Amino acid sequence: MRNYPQVMLMRNKTPFVFLLFFIGICAFSNAQITFKSIDASTSVSRRSATVRDSTQIHLPFWDDFSNVSFQPDTSQWFVDYGTTNISSSLGINPPTVNVAVFDGWNAQGTPYSSSQLEDGEGDSLVSRFIDMTVINPALRPTVYLSFYWQKEGRGEIPDDNDSIYLLAMNSEKNWITLWSKTGKEVTNSDVFQQEVIQVSDPSFFHPYFQFRFQSFGKLSGGFDSWNIDYVYMNYNRSPTDLAIEDRALTTVPSSWLTQYSAMPYDHFILNLEQNLQPTKVGVFNLDKQVQAIEYYALIQDSLVIYDEMNQGTPLNLAPSAKTEIISEPIDPNSFDKNVDSVSLILETKFFINSGDSSNWLDKFDLRSNDTTTSIVKLSNELAYDDGTAEWAAGLSQKSALLAYQFIVPKSDAITAVNIYFPDFAPSSAGKTFTLIIWHDLFLNQQGRLLTEQHTVQKSTALNQFTTYSLGRPVAVSDTFYIGYEQAVDDFFPIGLDKDGMPHSGNVFINLDGVWEPSNEIDGNLMIRPVFGFKKAVGFEDELFKWIKVYPNPNKGVFTVKGEFMQAVLLDVLGNEIAFIPGGQLETEIKFDNQKRGLYFLKILKEGNYKTFKIIFN
Repeated sequence: MRNYPQVMLMRNKTPFVFLLFFIGICAFSNAQITFKSIDASTSVSRRSATVRDSTQIHLPFWDDFSNVSFQPDTSQWFVDYGTTNISSSLGINPPTVNVAVFDGWNAQGTPYSSSQLEDGEGDSLVSRFIDMTVINPALRPTVYLSFYWQKEGRGEIPDDNDSIYLLAMNSEKNWITLWSKTGKEVTNSDVFQQEVIQVSDPSFFHPYFQFRFQSFGKLSGGFDSWNIDYVYMNYNRSPTDLAIEDRALTTVPSSWLTQYSAMPYDHFILNLEQNLQPTKVGVFNLDKQVQAIEYYALIQDSLVIYDEMNQGTPLNLAPSAKTEIISEPIDPNSFDKNVDSVSLILETKFFINSGDSSNWLDKFDLRSNDTTTSIVKLSNELAYDDGTAEWAAGLSQKSALLAYQFIVPKSDAITAVNIYFPDFAPSSAGKTFTLIIWHDLFLNQQGRLLTEQHTVQKSTALNQFTTYSLGRPVAVSDTFYIGYEQAVDDFFPIGLDKDGMPHSGNVFINLDGVWEPSNEIDGNLMIRPVFGFKKAVGFEDELFKWIKVYPNPNKGVFTVKGEFMQAVLLDVLGNEIAFIPGGQLETEIKFDNQKRGLYFLKILKEGNYKTFKIIFN
């Protein structure tokens, strides 16, 4: 009986994790896929050299990170090289959407140390200076700081001696520990726990008070993860002051595509109904009372709303409870089936009417966590992943092969491959790999469509894809595979999306000449084929080479330059707005009464069509 190779997983700061986590440290009898986790921060010694704005803020202090992406709000926190990153995916059932993630990656997604074994101060989150002298002495014993925290989440699990601290700066500029947890103390890794800490020591009531969250763990990448959310500090509080009259969305909207997270538009419309599913979000009632909300969902680009679902659907939320809201199905007629060259970047917006205060504590808008958004691209990429890597996966054997399966509904041509290589110590940047595209894995060399040498480009940010352009377009149809042969005898990580829609059975590895399915991978590799042969090499057969539409955008008056037989103007639902007879050289077209928005001009020439996007503004 054949022994299946081990799989290793590591977590990435915005997204990766380990299934087996001793990458590069232990020797294995079999080569394996490795999984690592992903995140970012800095040490006190590095931060102490940072010149900081001395502007003071005042209590109350509140931040749930729902209004930012990747980096904390600079009006509340000092942000530098070692600051934690903000993630919408690494927390499991957080109080609100987005959490601050603490691990061994700095703010640029680079490990704090080039040594695989070094432990120390990882990510931190440091408040701006708070003037505590303005607080009435009689109220100082009522100053409390509360927050939610979680060990691991979708990150990499801290070891027993790894830890996270809450510290406060006293009047002598010393950091005093207020609270801490070690990996050994915490057994539950998927629940957020709430803390309420008294901040009443007389030495804290000075003009430049600060508090800081600080993690300690492995510094060679996204290891030993902790999540922090919903930080609130104020006076007139008590140890039992846990509930807030706040109703909040806790996740970004899930993808409304059934199989992929991104698709070329011409692939999408071939099986429109089968490609659509409802979208959903999580919601949390932070109050101790039953609260009523209404919820809405819509899909839009910058100019046009494609569909609106659940317009004001009522829902009662149980006290201190989390639940899931699912939208109505998306109307397939929202999309134009008559065009095939359109490129759309669509925002999914989910929002609730909660009755939350817009001026809580005369300072904060609790409605800020009532809306969450996500993006679906119908352009030139095909993707399973959602664009964020919670983990990393890779092989650790020279000449090992990995292949990722895709299925397309029509023949098309790949011109590039987008890959996210997260940065671990030692770094893969500058190392070579052989990019391969197969139509059949089991025909050996005869099954290959492309074999090219490439060099790993260093990512300068978390979740940053690199485009590896192909030397020639590769035609594919039905089932095909994209992957690589590695040239190093060490962990060679690829981004792994752990919180998106899982797809099993589409990763294969070959360590000794035999392909095996890698069932250990529970997630989506961040490898994306890019289709574009038509655009890349003039697939339009020179017919439309001299056809130009200008100006664009316009106010309903534009010119088509070049000869054509006829054209039709369509709205975003595919309805024909106007028929335009053929023109010579330059044809001026006027639509004075059309609404602002996106339209499609479908031009016929010598029996072939090309569609142009037109924006009336």
